[in-house]
Amino acid sequence: MGAGEEIGRCRLLKYRQEIGASSSRSAGFGGGRAVVFKGAALMGAAALISKALGTLQKIPLQNIAGDRVFGIYNAVAPLYQLLLAIVSSGFPVAISILVAEREVHGDHSGAGRILRASAMLLFGYGAVLFVPMWGGADVVAAWMGDTEAAQAIRMSALALWVVPVMAALRGYYQGRNEMLPSAASQLSEQTVRVAGMLTLLAIGWHYGWGDAKLAAGATAGSAIGGTAGLAVMVGIWLRERRGVQVVRRLGSLGGQASGEWTSLQALMRRLIMLAIPVTLGALAVPMLGVVDSFTVPRLLRAAGDEQAEAMALFGLYSRGQPLVQLVVMVAGAMGTALIPALAAARLHGDKAAMREHATFVLRFAWALGAAAAIGLAALAEPINVMLYADDEGTRTFALVGCTALAGTVSALTAAVLQGLGAVRAPALFMLAAAALKAALNAALVPAFGIAGAACAGIAALMAAALLGTGAVRRAAGAAMPARRTAGIALALAVMAAVLVPAERGAASLLGPLPPRAAAAALALGGVALGGAVFLAAVLRFGGITARELRALPGGGALAAKLQALRLLPRD
Repeated sequence: MGAGEEIGRCRLLKYRQEIGASSSRSAGFGGGRAVVFKGAALMGAAALISKALGTLQKIPLQNIAGDRVFGIYNAVAPLYQLLLAIVSSGFPVAISILVAEREVHGDHSGAGRILRASAMLLFGYGAVLFVPMWGGADVVAAWMGDTEAAQAIRMSALALWVVPVMAALRGYYQGRNEMLPSAASQLSEQTVRVAGMLTLLAIGWHYGWGDAKLAAGATAGSAIGGTAGLAVMVGIWLRERRGVQVVRRLGSLGGQASGEWTSLQALMRRLIMLAIPVTLGALAVPMLGVVDSFTVPRLLRAAGDEQAEAMALFGLYSRGQPLVQLVVMVAGAMGTALIPALAAARLHGDKAAMREHATFVLRFAWALGAAAAIGLAALAEPINVMLYADDEGTRTFALVGCTALAGTVSALTAAVLQGLGAVRAPALFMLAAAALKAALNAALVPAFGIAGAACAGIAALMAAALLGTGAVRRAAGAAMPARRTAGIALALAVMAAVLVPAERGAASLLGPLPPRAAAAALALGGVALGGAVFLAAVLRFGGITARELRALPGGGALAAKLQALRLLPRD
């Protein structure tokens, strides 16, 4: 049996147990349908808040420390995220599957063995990676093009001691259908990480730290947050077992591990095989960031920029990334909600439903992504000033904003393909995009600087988006009806026609305000105006129909309200 088949079998077994239970316990495995949905909603909300905190914390980092420190942080962060993607994505899923399988059969001691095996495996993984990352920090920093990034690399490596074990505990509790521990751990990790980063930056700014130490303080937040997240998980685990039982279990752990070593090794091998498919998908997105980290600063230096100047330019290049990531994150969260319906249609062999769902998602992805890209490009200058206090790199900011289209389409097509059972295809598309990005960086950055890097990103991500769209069309028979496509295109044109002159006209009226306040009013007002105009136009021009809205959860009431307001034509 292959890893993919085993994942499907174990998930089905877990799902049947969850749905079949008539009552739920406050702690433990089980619960009815409502428990499943509540748990999924809790984890989704925690993940969304955590990702938003992780994305938006980059803005005060740049405001406090400047573009060079911002550049170092954005060069080191993708490498750290790549190393932790293995333990924070694939392994929790694999652990939860095996624990769920044991709990279905009432084998609680077996679930405990899985936790021990996974904790040992992931702790070893973190320890093995820590050594070269800490010891080779100077070499890695030189590869990145800025030797002063070495301290930041070492500080980020500290998280490898705590985050892997935290991931094992999260997977264990998720396998028991207890989502609150993982949600609390996620929120604690991100909140403490951001607070720790800002505290260290404030201390460093007060005492006059240099760029290298400020960047190290910023990346140290990952270890601080990881420690807080692990403390929450361990605290829940200790409270569950109570003091005496914990002492006995810890005292006998060494003997049990020795006596059961063969069994634990088998579990470790099974965990690795189950984690590989999910991990491949998780590695793809950080790879794009790693490509930029190891190419853009070096190429800028080769073109004649000094080390500090090159990394400051990389910081300017990174200014638009948080907003693009926020757009893609929201789109991905929406896409995740569509997976169950697609998977159910596939399992029932309902090709018509598969085609309908997939067609709607494709159209929604291109519409939302294009609207976000137009808005970020049109409002690039006021957003840049609002967030970063000056308009440096505005052209590059606008170009990076355009990647919101391809990023949104890639996120949603990946969700559709996962719902259709094609879990590896999105990862392969993104890895191909990473390779294309590296080649285009080499061709464009020496000639056009960071604007060339942004153009390379547009081209590489668009290639992945087109590959994903084609794969969805082949897998589900999805199509883009000409009438609906024309309605969306017309809505986008109306939005641009209203937004651009409105932004320029309002700028003259806000002249007496301080520059940053005026920019904030222009940016926020422009986002609200552009969003409202696009939504109204796409509904009126038939980009989305009442029938499609009714197919969504809660869509019937929404369609009725929109029709009452005459924003949505009646069937």
